[in-house]
Amino acid sequence: MSDYVFCPRCGAVTKPGVCSNCGYNLNKDIEIDSGNTENTENMESGIESGKSEPFLNDIVKKTDPNKGSKGWLIGLFLGLGLIAFLIVFGILIVLICIFPAVLKIFFTANQINSTINGFNNSSTTNNNNPATPDINLPGIDPDANPTDPDNGLQEKEYYYAQTIEGAYSGTSRFDYDKFKDEYGDKANEFWDQPAEDTFDYFLNGNFSSYLRFGSSHEFIPRDAYPTPYLDYVRDSYIATGNYDIQRHIVRYEATVDGIFVNAYCAYYSIESDKVDFTDVNEKLRDQALSELYDFLTNQKSSGVYNYTLYCDAVVTFNNDEILSVIYDVCSYEDNNTANFNLHGMNVDVKNGAVLDNTKILNFDDDFSKFFTQRSNIQNSYVDAINNSSVSDLTKVFNDDDALILFFTPLGIEVGINYRYLDTFGWVTITLNDFDAYYSGNYNFNIDFGKGYDMYQYEKDNNINSGDFDYDDGNVFDL
Repeated sequence: MSDYVFCPRCGAVTKPGVCSNCGYNLNKDIEIDSGNTENTENMESGIESGKSEPFLNDIVKKTDPNKGSKGWLIGLFLGLGLIAFLIVFGILIVLICIFPAVLKIFFTANQINSTINGFNNSSTTNNNNPATPDINLPGIDPDANPTDPDNGLQEKEYYYAQTIEGAYSGTSRFDYDKFKDEYGDKANEFWDQPAEDTFDYFLNGNFSSYLRFGSSHEFIPRDAYPTPYLDYVRDSYIATGNYDIQRHIVRYEATVDGIFVNAYCAYYSIESDKVDFTDVNEKLRDQALSELYDFLTNQKSSGVYNYTLYCDAVVTFNNDEILSVIYDVCSYEDNNTANFNLHGMNVDVKNGAVLDNTKILNFDDDFSKFFTQRSNIQNSYVDAINNSSVSDLTKVFNDDDALILFFTPLGIEVGINYRYLDTFGWVTITLNDFDAYYSGNYNFNIDFGKGYDMYQYEKDNNINSGDFDYDDGNVFDL
């Protein structure tokens, strides 16, 4: 049988050569098989020796199962990396777009160092630190003295308080006639209208995002405050038969020394058939404009393009004897917080006069020590008052431009606007019962606020200040 083979076409048993059944040439298959074997041997030899043609190497790489699986993994990792990069890049773009708006909201919270009533607002911003001039600016000498007025740098003048000082928030430097003549008459827009006749942005707009602290015009019953500490500037006006109040909005817009100035201020006037409030109403108006005037007359920020000021007014308490208004002020230079402060004005509505805040309580060294004790409980540790001497603190309390004092259903809210080192801010405490420090210079009922008891509240809630050491060798026993 070894001399016979099977025909691949018809399957017949035949001798090698030509099939005797179908005539198929069996020698053709042998030649083809020999050629394939030779080509395969040459391909494998070329790969091993590195002498094969380039396209043959590519064919082998694509058909090598080990190399194909590695390429897939590499592609997967590259794809995942690209997706991660796109996600991170997208998040960065969103953050950059919304950062200016978020920054203002963030300022409202991140600088408040308080544990209970939140009435402690301090700031250390870029605006308080000496600026480094851009040495690449054309025409600027990089070796120029920044304090030299003729250096060409024209940088903003920065303030550094060696010890605690009062931050100006009153009206001692304000002159309405000068303001009107020098700035009001030349403004693009300057008007004073009753709030009922114009849009009241503080009451109807989204104003909270622009304030460092914010005020509430929502009235709550005077016996329904959640704690004996004032946690917010709140509206507490109740109508009486002896006088009425009218809310005013002042709008100011102008370009001054190349700076676009935009101000929006509110104040209240008092109307009565029994008492003349002309002088009182002028002072209430002046307080709303004082911060604007101070910037216009003292600004040296040539690098600033926009200045924006908001000054809201809230009646925090009133009865037939007194009326208290708090002014909540915040200003911006471009997108940076320039200043913020609180200032209270208290009116004797029986006699039509504004009370001298420094004469309502006895602001002596004993009060300064007491204030620091109470602040440590209500506001936690505040460097400006804890690191200052008692005499320096007393001096600030007797500065009417820096003092914060106003009446609320909880009693008296008292504190200061201050500068300390390279920071500025304000801090207050709540006094439900202020008999021990009341001066007696004014004759009005001081019983309001005594329905709340902060000492009992602290005892019930285990609230204390902890142990603090003070300058001047004073350690207070709390």
